[in-house]
Amino acid sequence: MIHKILQYIVWLFIKMLISTYRVELRDTRYREQAELMHPKGAFIFAMWHEQVLGIMLAHAWTKPYLALASRSKDGDYAAFVATKLGFKAVRGSSRKRGKDKGGKEAIQEYVENLHAGISGGLTVDGPKGPRRVCKSGAVIMAKETGAAIMPVSARYTSYWEFNSWDKFKVPKPFSKIIVTCGEPIRITEGMGPEIVTQALNSLEERCRQTEIVH
Repeated sequence: MIHKILQYIVWLFIKMLISTYRVELRDTRYREQAELMHPKGAFIFAMWHEQVLGIMLAHAWTKPYLALASRSKDGDYAAFVATKLGFKAVRGSSRKRGKDKGGKEAIQEYVENLHAGISGGLTVDGPKGPRRVCKSGAVIMAKETGAAIMPVSARYTSYWEFNSWDKFKVPKPFSKIIVTCGEPIRITEGMGPEIVTQALNSLEERCRQTEIVH
């Protein structure tokens, strides 16, 4: 019961913050390209764990995007907030099959939804890091479904930064959130997660050089 109450408190705090944000989504042409690369329009948008809040807000209440959350207590909060934002929560892990509890089931459910044409986001260095190093989950699912991977990056005019493995960032009240889409990647045999790491790092560098107009 207490756990549930705390989830609502976290959500109310985030909802209050959301009402003060200004969110801008840039380079959506890449999202359209990613949709055209799959027969049913599904794609995977890849992001760093530290930026997940801003990127989710840019896609909230638009389509029933998939959101992967671990089966930990932290994952309970993430899944609750994701559902409130209009996402479809998938519980488990994106790690390789059979190596942790719920991983196989999560990948299977995610793959089934991608085949059905439902796109989704993945924090590709989560749930435990190392920071800004893509793991294999997104690449495995892209190969199995033919869905492209589209890197996405977020910038905030001001934010709080947690002392956590990922340096998780929460935009401060009245911040502007800029979310930028990158060129989609068609994953073929021989490609590994390093291609996604490189793409996200390149997008990060491009975003840092882009002026934010308040």
